[in-house]
Amino acid sequence: MLVRMLGPFEVSGENGPVVVAGGSQRTVLAMLALHAGQPVGAAALTDALWPEGPPASARNSLQSHVARLRAAIGVPALIALTPAGYCLGLRRAEVDVLRFEDLLRDGAVAEALDLWRGPAMPEFEGEPFRGVAGRLAGLRREALADLVGAGGPVDRLWVAAADDPCWERGAVVLATALARDGRRGEGLEVLRRHSDAVVDRLGIDPSETVRLLQVALLRGEGPGTVVGTPASGLSPARVPKKTVPLRFSSFLGREGEQRTLAGLLAEPGIVTVTGPGGVGKTRLVAETVRAGSRVAWVDAADVTADDFLAAVATEVGARVGPLDDPLEVIGRHAAGFTVVVLDNCEHVVEPAATVVQAMPGVRVVVTSQERLRVDGERLLELGPLDQPAAMRLFAERAGVPTGDPVIVERLDRLPLAIELAATQAAALGVDELRERLDDRLDLLVRGGRTSAARHRTLRAVVEWSFGLLDPAARQVLTRLSAFAGAFTVSQAEAVVAADGAAAVLADLVDRSLVVRHGPGRFRLLETIRAYAASLLGEEREALHRRHADVMLATARRLDLMFRGPSQAVAVRELDALLPDLRLAVLRSSRAGDLAAALYRYGYRCQQYEVLAWGRAAGDQPDARAAAATHAWGRGDLAEARALAAGYESDAVHEVLGDVALVSCDAATALRHYRAMGTEPVHRVSGLVGEALVLAWSGRVDEAVAAAGSAVDLAVSTGNPGARAEALYALGEALGDSDPDRALSLLAEAAEVAATVDERLFLGAAETAAVAIGSRHGDPAAALSAFREVLAMWRRVGNDTLRATALRNLVVLLVRVGADETAVLVDAALPPADVYPAEQARLDRARAAAGERLGADRVAALRRRGALLPPAGVHDEASRAINAALSRIAG
Repeated sequence: MLVRMLGPFEVSGENGPVVVAGGSQRTVLAMLALHAGQPVGAAALTDALWPEGPPASARNSLQSHVARLRAAIGVPALIALTPAGYCLGLRRAEVDVLRFEDLLRDGAVAEALDLWRGPAMPEFEGEPFRGVAGRLAGLRREALADLVGAGGPVDRLWVAAADDPCWERGAVVLATALARDGRRGEGLEVLRRHSDAVVDRLGIDPSETVRLLQVALLRGEGPGTVVGTPASGLSPARVPKKTVPLRFSSFLGREGEQRTLAGLLAEPGIVTVTGPGGVGKTRLVAETVRAGSRVAWVDAADVTADDFLAAVATEVGARVGPLDDPLEVIGRHAAGFTVVVLDNCEHVVEPAATVVQAMPGVRVVVTSQERLRVDGERLLELGPLDQPAAMRLFAERAGVPTGDPVIVERLDRLPLAIELAATQAAALGVDELRERLDDRLDLLVRGGRTSAARHRTLRAVVEWSFGLLDPAARQVLTRLSAFAGAFTVSQAEAVVAADGAAAVLADLVDRSLVVRHGPGRFRLLETIRAYAASLLGEEREALHRRHADVMLATARRLDLMFRGPSQAVAVRELDALLPDLRLAVLRSSRAGDLAAALYRYGYRCQQYEVLAWGRAAGDQPDARAAAATHAWGRGDLAEARALAAGYESDAVHEVLGDVALVSCDAATALRHYRAMGTEPVHRVSGLVGEALVLAWSGRVDEAVAAAGSAVDLAVSTGNPGARAEALYALGEALGDSDPDRALSLLAEAAEVAATVDERLFLGAAETAAVAIGSRHGDPAAALSAFREVLAMWRRVGNDTLRATALRNLVVLLVRVGADETAVLVDAALPPADVYPAEQARLDRARAAAGERLGADRVAALRRRGALLPPAGVHDEASRAINAALSRIAG
């Protein structure tokens, strides 16, 4: 069966015309035919039958009309009743309206137009038929213009243009075709009628396209030379009103992203470039598509959601009539461009998603802080510049030789923020700018005069993004400013303390206001955080308390992990958590609690800042131990004893044992180390301390036994740090009796310690290996290694162990003939008790140097050495090592 509605309503079957006599049955059939193969609900059918409102008996009447219609068409099963409504079992090709649309979509324009026998559905005056008829008429006339523009006959287009003389595209295409056929005068008459009509009926002047074509025809120029005519390759209705934004400054640091975007645009489809405000989305797209011959650019920044369709239609040159389907017209005109760009769409995401889905087969690029979430969307997430590119950008824009790493990092390496900062650097100077970045929102206010208002100041950039949020999202984002660094979803929920925080967080990530920072972790860019923090009011104090509580709970959880097999994970997480731990210390009374929880991390990873937090503690033993360890590392053994004395815990015993160890008080050290053991890893540390006391006291066999027990216990715990500690102790114990095995054990200890960033035992193992090598091995290798060891202890700030390493260096310097530096370093070191074996080695070295230099020279050098600051000692030692290595190398 065929149903024809592009002209008088006709139905035909296998045996000829089918008579559907009743007007109601014809209305039902027309509705079902417009949706052939798809169910139509009873409500839609009754609305079509009774536009003014259905009667009470509408449902029964509808059933009666369907029954009579089934009888009329002679194939009752052709109309089926489904749960969703009535369905006409015809193919789209059997309904001329649907076949017309399909042929247009396939590019068979002439065949599609031949289906028309007159106005569409003339007998159906109500809705929805009136709207459908108007849309079909619009499709037909645009198809007529396409056909004539491709060289087809002008007769039908002439009629359509006469029916609507305000239709610009019809007038321009018809006039161009007439001129092409040598009928220039008729073409000018068409343009005159169009111009008069738009002035009289619409009250506007003819467009620039019409004016240019009129001038060209009057001058006798060929239509192929007229911009916007078919001969130019761009239909007149498709001339874009905006060009690709042009910047004269260099484009830096986006080479990889530009290649990626170009690759995505190699095939038709939707590409959304997302990223935070000021990251350079518009510039990237502009630089990538600029070379295209036909680019439609829609800047949506100042366009409302209600006006978005009209803005897109304008830029793709689509004139949407009152009866047209805007999306269909926009989609058809968009196909005339190589690329359609919808720029700055974060505030019009919904209409943008609707529009792009009406452009199948078109290359569409959308820039937005948020993805569209449409089928087939491909994402390019644009992040901050890498540091070298950010540095180059700052240097070039500020006119300085090199970029400033602190400035670009504090500005999140965002191109817009860097460019704003660079303009201020010329006035303030780089150093002054760096010092004032805490006030960045009000400092960076000198954007380009021609820039969009939201890009002229850093505050405006952020306010634009915040202005798009609903109250719940603003609340969550504002409270997330409590974090200094990365956070997990659970941490965010606990600190934000708002219903649905996790879902809002996901939305903020989609909007590029929160960025991903590794698996399961997120963070705010510094600029976003600064603005959000400025919005906090009376809730600030309570928010900071919740943040401190979350940090303490996290620190305690990671401390447990630090003592187990997953120590490496714990160290990475604690290192990443340090910015937030610092804030918790500054903004709450939790410093002592945090120091207690992080004692082992602070000691073994040599984080003296963390250990110093213990100085704010009251009577918490582990916090007091942290403070005492801080004093021990700084070389103040008396203060370390005073801070820990009178308290009881494994941590207290450890630090008091360490103080006694370096003070050569073997009995006290052994007592404290042997008191450790509330858990296996603590017992390992106690055995290690015991082994060191015994080894340095000359009780080697007992030291080896204690260290062996430590190794066995450490292996059973699965804790890498405990194993490194125990291996170090065994290597130290075997240093003189079996130096080769000792060096192997110490190398293994250093390797294991490095995997968990235990700088204490990494440095201790390397120091011991260097000391053994200086006594028993190649002096050149020992000197080279000493340079690294000294640099490491200086870097972490452990003065006590740095002094130990320097005493070992004195012996080695004398061995290689660098006597003067050896005397200088020896004199610069603070007085310290040393164990007998070490004392004997020092005495022999001092005697050898004195014999070669003479008493007067030694005295002079010792006076000079006593005045050297720690940095001076390090520099003298480094120069001596370099000179000795040069001499040895020949």
